[in-house]
Amino acid sequence: MLKYEQNEREESDTNILKKTNEEVMRLNNIINGEKKSREDTEEAILEMLRVMITRMKAEIENEKKERETTEDTLLSLLEDTCNKLNAASQI
Repeated sequence: MLKYEQNEREESDTNILKKTNEEVMRLNNIINGEKKSREDTEEAILEMLRVMITRMKAEIENEKKERETTEDTLLSLLEDTCNKLNAASQI
């Protein structure tokens, strides 16, 4: 009888250990899945930021070129106007 109870306790302990190991494995799989999901999300966000930064740099560069072109045009017009005024004042 005592041997039977001891065997039953050992079997119960084995079952508990088995269930505990299974639960730990299940939780570990969940954690790994969540970690992978987080890493994927972080990478997607970083890629979106890279794209946005590249676009913004391109837009800033285009604006700078447009501003320089406008400044050159205005300066040229101002020089032409000054030359015409000088020529007119000499007549």
